[in-house]
Amino acid sequence: MNKKNVFLFCMAMIFLSSCTTIKSVDYTEANNYFHRNDASLPGSLKITSQEEFNRQFGMAAFMGDKGKPTKIDFQKSFVIIKVLPVTDFQTTLAPVSLKKVRDKQLRLTYTLRRGKEQSFSTQPIFILVVDNKYKDFEIIENPI
Repeated sequence: MNKKNVFLFCMAMIFLSSCTTIKSVDYTEANNYFHRNDASLPGSLKITSQEEFNRQFGMAAFMGDKGKPTKIDFQKSFVIIKVLPVTDFQTTLAPVSLKKVRDKQLRLTYTLRRGKEQSFSTQPIFILVVDNKYKDFEIIENPI
């Protein structure tokens, strides 16, 4: 490639990258909930009503201020959830970011790490509370 082609290629890449707007989306991680054992694994990453949330999750409160479940107001928010099957392997599931990557599309990035077998079972989950202005957006998973 000659210098002119390299320059044109670089300019095109700068132009294309400036056209793509990636914006971080604020969320709050909801704490002190568990996935109900009488509910099947969710078919969607998004829950938009209190009724559906109650079918999937129960409160896991314990003593102290940090023991109260995070309040979720479905009039103002919806939730993005990730629920894995019950496992007896040490599993860490954690949200990393939520970004608007296109019109009506959010990219959910999270880490998933599996470790050694344990003598007990757990069900890894996370619940993100997000503003309703993103309620109609498609959620794209990006595990890392």
